[in-house]
Amino acid sequence: MNPIERFSQYLIENAETISKEIVAYNLEKLEMKLPEEIIERSINTNIDFLTFLGNTLNQSNEEVTEKFIAWHKQQQANQRDYQFSYEEIANMLKPYAETRLQLINMLTKVSMREGLSTEEAVYVNSRISYLLDLSITESMLERERLAHDMNRKNQKIITELSSPVVPLQNGMAILPLIGEFDFERSDHIMNHVIPRISELKIRHLIIDFSGIANIDAEVASRIFNVNKVLGLIGIKTMLTGIRPDLAINVITAGIDFSKLNTYGTVQQAILAQA
Repeated sequence: MNPIERFSQYLIENAETISKEIVAYNLEKLEMKLPEEIIERSINTNIDFLTFLGNTLNQSNEEVTEKFIAWHKQQQANQRDYQFSYEEIANMLKPYAETRLQLINMLTKVSMREGLSTEEAVYVNSRISYLLDLSITESMLERERLAHDMNRKNQKIITELSSPVVPLQNGMAILPLIGEFDFERSDHIMNHVIPRISELKIRHLIIDFSGIANIDAEVASRIFNVNKVLGLIGIKTMLTGIRPDLAINVITAGIDFSKLNTYGTVQQAILAQA
């Protein structure tokens, strides 16, 4: 058995001891107390990491990368039931560099004890650093993906809440717009709000712009499209709440709202249909 094989065997056989020692070292550096469940999970994750390292030392980085990413994704999936806050993550990452150095120092001593040459010890340390870098990179990418998915879900909820159809009386309803009237909002209105308006047997729809942030040529184009679609299915639209600043923007942009029914307030629009 050559020195690298002896080192690999040592890692696999002593993974638990090394893991507990490195976790204990890390806990001393933390500025927070972790739940016992998380500590135990960290120990087990480190055991798996060291075992993986021992079993793949004789493989190239290219061969190891795909296997390690698959292993790391499985580890991430097993840990999704516990969510840390930003502050907790920041506190846990602070001692990362010191803990990493401690692990490398520990394994370097093992390398020397197992009779590894300088070249072999450098190879082992390079592999450890490579896997640790790969681990932190994959963790960051996974967290970004989860944050992106969460933002998309939240944005969908915000869009739905920002485009409610409120029935009033006698086949009339109001659609208050809040915030930015962007592509996602107009697409939501086209695909979800308009079908609901039709189901409610609405004949007159008041689109209120009191809460809209801005109107430019692009926004106006979306408004015209919504108006055309509603007109084609027999629904008369009225625009209300166009503030002075929005009106100035409309005129400055050369947008022609003269063909649309506009009123200063929702009350004026309702009275006009009485």
